Amino acid sequence: MAKVYKLKAIERKEGEKSNHVKKEGFIPAVIYGPGLDRGNIHLKISSVDTLLMLDKIEETTPIQLNIEKENGETYTITTFLKTVQRHKVSDKPIHADFYVPAEGHKMHLNIPIEFVGEAKGLSKGGMLDIHHHELPVEILPKDIVEKFVVDITDLDVDDHITVKDLNISEEIDVLLDPEEVIVAIPVAGRVSETVETSEEEIEEETGEEA
Repeated sequence: MAKVYKLKAIERKEGEKSNHVKKEGFIPAVIYGPGLDRGNIHLKISSVDTLLMLDKIEETTPIQLNIEKENGETYTITTFLKTVQRHKVSDKPIHADFYVPAEGHKMHLNIPIEFVGEAKGLSKGGMLDIHHHELPVEILPKDIVEKFVVDITDLDVDDHITVKDLNISEEIDVLLDPEEVIVAIPVAGRVSETVETSEEEIEEETGEEA
C-alpha cells in the first residue's frame, strides 16, 4: 500500500477570487471526481505546503486533505493529485486539481519500476537494457503501491524479464502484453553490430534510390 501524504487546506469562501487567494500566499485548488458525494469543492492551499508536497509525492500517492470549513470545523477527504498548473515564467504552481475516484472502481495509473541488484550477466559482457521504467495499470485505490520492485540479480547474458514474470497481485491489471519484455541483458557487442548493420542497410537503400 502506498504511503498517504497529509496536507492541510481551507475551503474558499463563495465568490473568493483566485487573485485574492494568491496574494494571501495560497494557491487555488479544486477537488472533483465521481467519489464525491457533493459538487466540486474549491480550496486554497499554502504555496509553501504545495511546493513541499510536489517534492514528495508521485502520481500514485494518496493525499489526505484535512480541510477547514469557514466555521472552523474540519473534515478529511482522500484524493489523488491530478494536475498542477504552473506559471509560464516562474514555473511556480498556481493551481492544483485533486481527484476522488469512485469507490470500487479502478484507476488508470503508471506505477514506477525499481530495479534492484546487479545482473550477473553484466560481468560477462552483457549490458542492461531497460524497456519499461513504469507499468501502466488499472488498480483499485486500496491496492495502489508506490512502486514495483524487480530483482535483476539472477539475469545472465541473453536473459530477460517479461510482464508475466513479475510478482504482481491478481487484483492489479497490467495494461501490457504478458510477453512484453521489461528488462533484458543482451551482449553489448551484438547490440552495436545490430545498430551498425541497420545503418549500413539504410545507406545501401538510400544509394539504390539515388
